[in-house]
Amino acid sequence: MSEGPENHILSSLGPLLTAMLAFSASLTLPLHDSISLNDVPLSDATVFYSGSSSNSSNDYFVPAGSNEVAIVGEPAHLGDFLTASILVHNQGNSSGEVSMVLFSENWSSNISGEAVNISPGSSRDVSTTFSLNTTGQVEIQWGIVSSANKVSDDLSGLIVVESLPTQSLGLIVESESWTLSDGLQIGISVLLSDGHSRNVEIVADLYNMGMLKGTQAHSATLSPGVRDMSFDFGNPDADSISFSISPMGWMPSEHTSFVHQLTPPVASPSVSTCSTVPEIAIPGDSLVIECAIANSGISETLPGTISAIRQSDGLILSTSQTLPMSSGEESSYSLIVPIWPDEGDAIVEIIWISGDDSAMQSIQIQTRDPPAEGFKLPFDTSAALLGSVIGLVVVMVVLAVWRVISERTPSTQEGSFKVRRESRIERRAEVQKMEVSCPTCEQRLSVPKSHVGGVKCPSCTNQFQVGGQENANEDREEEPSDDFQGQTTQNSESPRILSSSSAEEILSCPSCEQRLKVPMVRRPVMSRCPACRAEFMALNEGVSG
Repeated sequence: MSEGPENHILSSLGPLLTAMLAFSASLTLPLHDSISLNDVPLSDATVFYSGSSSNSSNDYFVPAGSNEVAIVGEPAHLGDFLTASILVHNQGNSSGEVSMVLFSENWSSNISGEAVNISPGSSRDVSTTFSLNTTGQVEIQWGIVSSANKVSDDLSGLIVVESLPTQSLGLIVESESWTLSDGLQIGISVLLSDGHSRNVEIVADLYNMGMLKGTQAHSATLSPGVRDMSFDFGNPDADSISFSISPMGWMPSEHTSFVHQLTPPVASPSVSTCSTVPEIAIPGDSLVIECAIANSGISETLPGTISAIRQSDGLILSTSQTLPMSSGEESSYSLIVPIWPDEGDAIVEIIWISGDDSAMQSIQIQTRDPPAEGFKLPFDTSAALLGSVIGLVVVMVVLAVWRVISERTPSTQEGSFKVRRESRIERRAEVQKMEVSCPTCEQRLSVPKSHVGGVKCPSCTNQFQVGGQENANEDREEEPSDDFQGQTTQNSESPRILSSSSAEEILSCPSCEQRLKVPMVRRPVMSRCPACRAEFMALNEGVSG
């Protein structure tokens, strides 16, 4: 008769496993079920051992390689969870389940991991998780057990784990800034002692007069050392804040919390000493209202508005934006009313609104009638004067250019000389006039001597004839002789050109003896005397005219 599975286990594991199996059978529980901390503790005499026998062909489960247990989670601190594991091989012909059992003198009961099913010819990792409840070196007995198959003696033994003291946490409030514009900002520093990185939850509770007003919670993974963190709370209704750090999945040396008192920001705007420029307002004209504004609070004010409002009907006369004002600052502010209304005296309220704070100051403004308007030209006098000056300058420039062009000295290129053109003054001087009497009013009139025809008296407006036979007789009396006419004709056909010569650059005008300078290299050249305006030919000495 073949031995049952229970006899194989008893023969291979010895008295320890015999006691465990007997106890579990009495409770009608399978051995591979997990044994919690509330399970019945093992006897102090219970010991896991590997024995001296080697793996035999009758053993179903043997170590897959080394028979040393691997510990995951070292270095370990008090309260940390570690995992012990080993690779088990099934060399039998059928599948079977195995589990790892741990026991220590510091524990009240054994710890069993989950059962692992291993197929024939396969190897699987068998493990269990445990925690450390004391510091120093902890001896732990281990063993691989199976309810139906033989297990090698090499799948049991003793391990030693070093348990370090728990890591500590610290918290310090490094900075606090609370303004109406930016709100409450707090910076903290969190300290974690040497060891593993830890997951924590940092909770900030806001209180006012001992009543909870709000909570912020942040999860973080801390590395050993100091980590800086910041919290933004806006503008809460709170006078204190409590910070606490809660570990997640581990045990610190002590609970960490800190209470910090807060100082809420307070701004106190004020408006005073208002005046107007001018002192008495004129309807239709602009008006400037100047006021002194100040902030006597302990915090900077928020950006706001300052307005001038008529008290009688709430008419907004002027409004302007204001910038933040620091604590204790004072300044003068001006409001401009573009057009003062024509409705007599008025009480004006100057209102400064900054966030939830406000300030007001009243001022009474007197009004007088505007002065009567005098005669006004329909155009701008300054523009008209400027246009007149510019026009006059343009006319003078045009006249000067025209005169220079019209009186330019003739050119002497290619030896051709032109007869000087008579000026307008000379032509007027050559016109001979005579005096005649008006036959009606005896008014003496001056008319050209050569005029023949009607003349109108400017005094009596009488028209009469002049010239005729008298002029004809006078012409005959003044008719020159044939010889004189021939000489005159000859002279008119060949006009005489004046000339002046010298052996140096200075020569004399042949008409008025004015001393002139004409360069030698430019002679012969037609020149004009600036004094008498006579034109003559400037020649070198020894050259005839």
